[in-house]
Amino acid sequence: MDYNSRYLKKEFYWGMEPQGLVVESIKYLLPNAKVLDLGCGEGRDSFFLAKNGFKVAAVDISEVGINKLKNFAKKERLSIETTVSDVESFLDSCKNFNAIYCWNVLQFVSDDRIFSVINKIKAKTNSGGFNVIASFVAENRKQKEKVLSKQGYYFDEGELKELYKDWKIISYKEELGNLETHGEPEHRHFKVQMIAQKI
Repeated sequence: MDYNSRYLKKEFYWGMEPQGLVVESIKYLLPNAKVLDLGCGEGRDSFFLAKNGFKVAAVDISEVGINKLKNFAKKERLSIETTVSDVESFLDSCKNFNAIYCWNVLQFVSDDRIFSVINKIKAKTNSGGFNVIASFVAENRKQKEKVLSKQGYYFDEGELKELYKDWKIISYKEELGNLETHGEPEHRHFKVQMIAQKI
């Protein structure tokens, strides 16, 4: 999906409010924790994390999104390290973090790479650190096969929790999301949201 064209508009495509689970998650982080916003888009969660005193690295494949983030961060005097990169390439060479945020990104990873990407996210998280993940869950086999044919991935019910069975699950829910528009026809997704701690 081409987000460069969507991010060219003056307003922020996803708005400026941070995700609720991101807001909830910071109570678990130590002051000055190093955090990664993986697939940050235009940066709404990065801004929130930086404003709360965390050392933020923000990564997205969209150069337009990253430039928009940088301009806003400069205006607000927020220190955010930015990189234009796809998820997997960045994870192959980055340092470790105290927390990695991955919000609605994994559904764009193909099925032959998804488990490798998740393992890399886990490996790049320091002991005692956190992964805060949101993605989509397939509502039926037909939907999953359609997504797979487009080189994406929707989890099965309970699958993400199983992939993190060696971590401590702090928060986990799968539910049908609210109606959304963000420039598209009104729709909703079956979502999974999780906070997990590496032990």
